[in-house]
Amino acid sequence: MLDSGFYAGAERIGTFLLTNLVSAFLLMTVVGAPLGLLGMFAVMNEWAQGRQPEFFRVYLGALRSRWRAALLLGLGDWLAGLLIITNLNIIPSMAQRDYLTSLSLAMTLSAALLLLIANLYAWSLLSLARLPLRATIRLSLLLVFSQPWRSLTFTVGALLPLLASLFLPIAFALILTLSLSAYIAARGVLWSLAAQFPRDELDDLLAETRG
Repeated sequence: MLDSGFYAGAERIGTFLLTNLVSAFLLMTVVGAPLGLLGMFAVMNEWAQGRQPEFFRVYLGALRSRWRAALLLGLGDWLAGLLIITNLNIIPSMAQRDYLTSLSLAMTLSAALLLLIANLYAWSLLSLARLPLRATIRLSLLLVFSQPWRSLTFTVGALLPLLASLFLPIAFALILTLSLSAYIAARGVLWSLAAQFPRDELDDLLAETRG
């Protein structure tokens, strides 16, 4: 019994560390970043649902079945982020203390926050629900606008480990904080889904990944 518990714990720790290291490596590349996010959320979704994931089956399985959707979502994020950064660079050159400048800044920051929260939903749902990409984005936006306080709450929770890692050695980001943030986000997404859908509809939505 003791050996069984020890090996189960060692497997959890190994899966957690391996998920972080592989995802961190992929996130350092432009093309690999969406795949790293997809694989990391696939593993964390398993844990969030109370299952012990097999790393290679879950991580590589998500990449094999959803890589196109991940790359398209990553491209959309890159373009949206570029637009927001461009707006933020333009705003300082506008007239100071002008109400249009303040309005532009507020709208740009709101769009950035919306993009961040919607992304936490989308990347988790990409491997969780196995919906087409367009349906995944629609569901993400629905959850953001129908449950703004839940969405904001788990977004803040997911950001805290990343912010804490700024004051810690870089090794912590590589072996701990990435997966911890993704796990918090995955739990938050399930929390929002449970509040949005009746139990039977939620079971149907998650049936493929539970199979």
